[in-house]
Amino acid sequence: MKISFSLLLGCLFLTNMKGFAQDSSYKVLNTVVVSANKLSTKRTESPIAISVINEKIIQETKPARIDFLLNKVSGVYMPSIGNEQHMMAIRQPISLKGLYLYLEDGMPIRSSGLFSNNALIEINTSAIQNIEIIKGPASALYGAEAIGGVVNVLTHPTPSTRILNISGQINALGLRKTDLNFGFPTKKGGWLINTNWASQQNGPIDYSDFSKKAVSIRHDFKTNAKLSGYNTIQYIDYFAQMTGSVDSIHFAQHNFNSLQTFTFRKINALRLRQNLSYKWNEANNTILNLMYRDNTMDQNPTYSIASTSNPTKFKGQTNQNVFNSYVVDLQHIISIKDFNSKIIIGGTADITNQHLKANYIDIYKDTSIGKYTKYSYPVIDSTLTFYQTKIKNQAVFIDLISNISSAVKLNMALRYDHYEYLFRNQIANGTPSSNNNFNSLTPKAGITYNKGVTGIYVNYSEGFVPPQITEIYNAIRVPYLLPQSFNNIEAGGWYAHNKWYAEFSLYQLLGKNEIISVRQTDGVNLNQNSGSTKHIGVEYQIKYKHNKRFELNWSATIAKHNYISTTIKGTDVNGKEMSAAPNYWSNLSGNYRLTNNLNCSLEWQHQSEYFMDEVNATKYPGFNVLNYRLNYKIKKSELWLHVLNVTNTYYSTMATKNFSVKGNAAYSYYIGEPRSIALGWTWNIKGPY
Repeated sequence: MKISFSLLLGCLFLTNMKGFAQDSSYKVLNTVVVSANKLSTKRTESPIAISVINEKIIQETKPARIDFLLNKVSGVYMPSIGNEQHMMAIRQPISLKGLYLYLEDGMPIRSSGLFSNNALIEINTSAIQNIEIIKGPASALYGAEAIGGVVNVLTHPTPSTRILNISGQINALGLRKTDLNFGFPTKKGGWLINTNWASQQNGPIDYSDFSKKAVSIRHDFKTNAKLSGYNTIQYIDYFAQMTGSVDSIHFAQHNFNSLQTFTFRKINALRLRQNLSYKWNEANNTILNLMYRDNTMDQNPTYSIASTSNPTKFKGQTNQNVFNSYVVDLQHIISIKDFNSKIIIGGTADITNQHLKANYIDIYKDTSIGKYTKYSYPVIDSTLTFYQTKIKNQAVFIDLISNISSAVKLNMALRYDHYEYLFRNQIANGTPSSNNNFNSLTPKAGITYNKGVTGIYVNYSEGFVPPQITEIYNAIRVPYLLPQSFNNIEAGGWYAHNKWYAEFSLYQLLGKNEIISVRQTDGVNLNQNSGSTKHIGVEYQIKYKHNKRFELNWSATIAKHNYISTTIKGTDVNGKEMSAAPNYWSNLSGNYRLTNNLNCSLEWQHQSEYFMDEVNATKYPGFNVLNYRLNYKIKKSELWLHVLNVTNTYYSTMATKNFSVKGNAAYSYYIGEPRSIALGWTWNIKGPY
């Protein structure tokens, strides 16, 4: 702690120079959000818990990864598990579950039913302008998987002046990252190209190298006063060695050696989008989005490695998951001036073709060095899984936004989704080919009241998740599964006056028909709708701006996550706290601006203890991490020095213990990054960015 306080004092007592720019971004009440109802609207007119990470925060943070940004938001914890791989916890315990929807400019990054906890790898970080986070169910607007929350990454529009800038950063952990951005306006629009190259070699954890290349191209156009739009291309090429987690012995020994020598994850993701907006008149506007996705993931995953009776021989798999999607998203906005209201009517059609093939491999371990050294395919056919699935999702929705008075705003939405899975097994044994259909009707209703510097809101919303492809077609027979459903009720408010801004939300989220694996009487494990959960909490953010130089920002959440009427592996866990569910998460930061060109900040992240297992027998103590950032602008350049994990805290970003009916357990710890010093430089060769 002495180190961190010395850094803060050093920042506070640096040479004091005159001259400060007006910080207009602090006017939080006037913040415009687009995720609340798919329209640009003030934050105070949105009856939901929504947070915005704006350009100012992004520029001050200079993030190497998205979790550096999301972990600043109350109620959000995005644990890194290495090489931009991640989990998520928003109104839910830390997990890999498909309870979150990740969007780019309002459109899902991936198809429903094919959730990936690592979906945010498929974002080009150099193209990010803002990030909006909806906390709680938003299925009435965005459909499936919008349960714990929605993360909407908003990319930069084309610039109004010519820009060209390059930035690079390195850190002591082997990271190298370079961004190149180029854009220019035209008579009827403009172009913008964002590129990003990132890699890590010889990191603190053994076998943890990765590389990522990302390119984003955007073209904005305005044909006439009525017709406008944009085209985008997003391409991601990613490769990472998979070191995985460590067991309790390695974690206790601070042993960063990996068992792995050949496991990997490789992603190639392409997204093409055409946006068109046609303004018929002052009262009617139509927006059309067409999207094509092409995604391939190849893996030799660590999580598939399992033991055999031979201590030198293990079993695993290699797999390839490929899908391509065709998406049509249409919405029409009707403005009714006489009633001071808007109605949004829309629909979505998403057709996805997917296939997955997995092959069995024999894995060999050298017990003298404690590593898996090689693998081979069996002489006979090694195919474990080979199937094709067509996923059809059609949805319609209606959203009413009404200004009942100058102070009272009403927002109501209703959406109907129909899913059809056409599953075709390409091998004779295993899950039989079948067709499955799922339907869901999800409502949302909220109201806001604003008076002067104070506002409150109440909101009721529902959400749903259809069974994922891997949940329904991974056994020897197809289980009968219903969509998981969640009901959420919440209330919140905000206050802004002089130097203070505060907002809070109280919520209760009830989950039903949650899918868990249940052992059948014939000894087969099948997924069933057997779980229920209860999640209650309060999220709050407090900002204090002492003057133009110094401000504090405190974001935190207090939550409780419990099982209800749930049996796991034959054990009744009703009333138990859910595993990997911290009761408290906090981010406190102080920012001191010495001049227009020089500022520094100190950030403290605190996570409370939590149970590592479902029977509440073992706890992880939580952690405290300090980050220090110093940014300096000089002419057309900006230099920065960031010291992350200042006190070199040894911790796990996520720790679990899997119990079994036999009484043995497997511990799993994802090691947090040790202290690192990052140096960076941005050169604005032409224009601002």
